[in-house]
Amino acid sequence: MADEQKLTDEELDGISGGMIFNATGRPEADPLNPWEIINNNNGEILGRFPNRDAACEYAKKVYGKHDSYNTLEVPWETVDRLRKNPNTF
Repeated sequence: MADEQKLTDEELDGISGGMIFNATGRPEADPLNPWEIINNNNGEILGRFPNRDAACEYAKKVYGKHDSYNTLEVPWETVDRLRKNPNTF
């Protein structure tokens, strides 16, 4: 991602829905469906898709098309941080 932006913990707390992660090259990635929808509270994989467009379409449909966080592509560091330190309410 050329315009990669990292979110603070406070910003992550305010996200409602899933984020998008390109798992290409990760050992746990599905090579046929490397684009993942990630739970913004714990990093859990909510769905896997063959390309970014399919992941975005699903995220908009399920989590709401008016929230830009639902199609926010995040780096591995964000996914890893969520998995190691899940947000609990």
